[in-house]
Amino acid sequence: MAFEHFLVESVTKAGAKNVDHNEISHNNNGDIDMSGSFRVYKHMWIERKLSDFELQGLCGALVHDTPFDHSLKPGQFVKPLPEKRFKLNRAPQEPVVKLGKKEHIDKFFLTGKLQLGSFAYYNDFDHPEIGDVEEGAVTLVAKTPFGVMAGKYGSGYNHRMFCTYVGHLDQTTMKKFGYDSGFIVTDPAGFAQAIASAISASTFTYGQCLYHPHKAVLGFPGHDVDRHQLSHRTGQMVKAGKHFIKPMRYSHQREFRFLWEMPQDVSGAEIVDCSAARQYCNQL
Repeated sequence: MAFEHFLVESVTKAGAKNVDHNEISHNNNGDIDMSGSFRVYKHMWIERKLSDFELQGLCGALVHDTPFDHSLKPGQFVKPLPEKRFKLNRAPQEPVVKLGKKEHIDKFFLTGKLQLGSFAYYNDFDHPEIGDVEEGAVTLVAKTPFGVMAGKYGSGYNHRMFCTYVGHLDQTTMKKFGYDSGFIVTDPAGFAQAIASAISASTFTYGQCLYHPHKAVLGFPGHDVDRHQLSHRTGQMVKAGKHFIKPMRYSHQREFRFLWEMPQDVSGAEIVDCSAARQYCNQL
């Protein structure tokens, strides 16, 4: 399938482009309108509606870095995961279990100290189960009143992160991580709120990750996106679900993720006093 007839605003960049304080828009008060860094790898819009076949072709071209004037092979078409599939801020019926080393689990229940990560932390973590160089990066496609907006982006780097497992304890998975202990989060909402208060987060989101052959999500933002302006708001063409999609190779992890939005980008891991969150947890 060829895409030379599409109306492309921006084409492939040589690498990630960061939308920083000098490149993004200002609000009515003249202040910078920014909430976390937003990385642009590809960005485009098409001023007409696309058939499902064309949409999957566009998504496939973005995922596989195929030039838009080239044809895709049959196996390169990609069906993006609709954002409505992500059930966020809902407690699952199965247990939410945090796996870890016994010394760290014991320390949490004794002192309240808990380690929170970040996308950047897991990008750099050299472990086949814990590390993920794709955290934050995703292909987004949005159906809008003017047509379609799409691209490959990176966002969410201003979130603190806590990864858990949903389901009954799996010794095989625990061994893959190198863990020997854990605790159950009995009230995900209470747990998330307690940590949000401890770290002064502006918002929080939690939910079960969905696994897909390709990290591609379809959104329906209505008039909430502006095709004439490229800023961090462009990434809002798809809501928080874009942070809860992972490659299929991690599906055995059954991840239940907590995210806390911070006022600026964060990196590495931080050990925080989350004593108030202990009341929503039971040690295994």
